[in-house]
Amino acid sequence: MKAKTTEEAVYRLREMGPECSPRQLAGVLGGNPYYYNAAAKDGTLDFDHHWRGNALRIYTESVIKKITGGT
Repeated sequence: MKAKTTEEAVYRLREMGPECSPRQLAGVLGGNPYYYNAAAKDGTLDFDHHWRGNALRIYTESVIKKITGGT
């Protein structure tokens, strides 16, 4: 279920730990997990990330900085 406010999204992201999967991120921000994977493969994903084998892992702090405007 998508977070209703930025504060709720930040809280849920911090609960996930230092990194999350595209599916977890889509559960908080909305969207389709596939698009996060496709953007990462194309090099256009706006969040810091890395690959663990074939699994995309996205750093939650970079997502938090992006959605809060860097504060």
